[in-house]
Amino acid sequence: MCKKSLFALILVLPVLLSCGGRSGGRDAAPAERRIPALITTVPSDALGVVCYDRCAEGLSLYDSTSVLHRLDLSAFKNARMALSLCYNGSLVPVLALDAGRAPADSSEAVSGLLAQAASLRLRADYFPPDEEAHRDGFLLITPSDAQLTAVKRHLSEHTSILDAPGFREALAAADDDQFVILRNGGAERLAPASWLKGFFPRRELTGFLRSVADWTVLKPLSDGFTVLPVCSDSDTYYANILALLPFGDSRLGAILPEDTRLAVALPVSQPQMRQAVERWQDASVKLTRYKRTLEELRKASGKDPLKWEKELDIKEIALVHFGGGAVTLVRPAKAVEDREPAENPWRGFLSILYGSAFSLPDDSHTAAYGGWYLYGSEAAVRAFLDAGRPDGTGTRWPGRGCRLLVYEPDKTLAWDKKGIRLQWNSNR
Repeated sequence: MCKKSLFALILVLPVLLSCGGRSGGRDAAPAERRIPALITTVPSDALGVVCYDRCAEGLSLYDSTSVLHRLDLSAFKNARMALSLCYNGSLVPVLALDAGRAPADSSEAVSGLLAQAASLRLRADYFPPDEEAHRDGFLLITPSDAQLTAVKRHLSEHTSILDAPGFREALAAADDDQFVILRNGGAERLAPASWLKGFFPRRELTGFLRSVADWTVLKPLSDGFTVLPVCSDSDTYYANILALLPFGDSRLGAILPEDTRLAVALPVSQPQMRQAVERWQDASVKLTRYKRTLEELRKASGKDPLKWEKELDIKEIALVHFGGGAVTLVRPAKAVEDREPAENPWRGFLSILYGSAFSLPDDSHTAAYGGWYLYGSEAAVRAFLDAGRPDGTGTRWPGRGCRLLVYEPDKTLAWDKKGIRLQWNSNR
């Protein structure tokens, strides 16, 4: 898959743990807008849809290994398209292409594409223009005969993804004819097996995504996407809870190793952070377990994690995966002097205070570097202290006035006062 493939975009879903907004909630009436005609070809149970004015641009977001890329679509490169992501035992794409007003028997491009599809053992069909419905002709192409039958059934019954709960609100949030809309509840089936492998446990991550929002909308920019979560106002959606937090500054970029594979930075403001986490725990019926774990850690360490948090006056927490392993980090209000590795007396504190995203299999050791405390295995902590760091890293880190930053070598997601943006790193 190319670095800008649709599945690469799914990186943004877990970071929505603090990227929500009530403006997309289902309790408000969706704004009226024109509905792209090809949306009606997307089944009501589709896990997502890619809708673009130019087929060449929209299809480039999808898995480059797909048989759809073996089609010569040069005659349709500027045609409007809708790519449905459906599940029928496995993830199945259904490509809908605007074929214009000409009937199939007079369009060389349509007949040629149908022949191509047949030669590649793809299932395809042409639907003529419908004057009464004010609809142009269109083509449907998919690798699955069963899925083509399912789409035809939806068309005959006049049902589509527009009937899926919350989708019209997601469409209103997109506010354009070009977008990607993904169903959060389908994360387990949307994501490839290699997705964030080695960073987070898959089952825990995909399960969490279902509680973040109902839909994720991605609106194209010249160098990436604007990201919008859509859900109701319920406190059970983590997006709604952490969206209430104030913006802060991230200073993680100044100490990142040059071989960083993934970095997550979360500025912290108190008491808002603690109130937000406990509000979500309560709404999710997890507050009792949360308090019980805090008490267990207090007894095991001799220190109340909540008092530890207040004493340090934590301003930022982070997770970094790099060539030497993985560490979590804490930036206190008062910069700490550099310290060599030692045993960590506060094992498990970050996970219970800020969530399982900041949990490590081994946090047995701690040290201090560049004003930060770091935690991890002895080998990982030592490797972090010894890691090479490129000159000027801090100046390139977009850390001013943000709620969250997620970095991978080829892309960065930042949520600041202008919104949430996923951008491709130009030096890759």
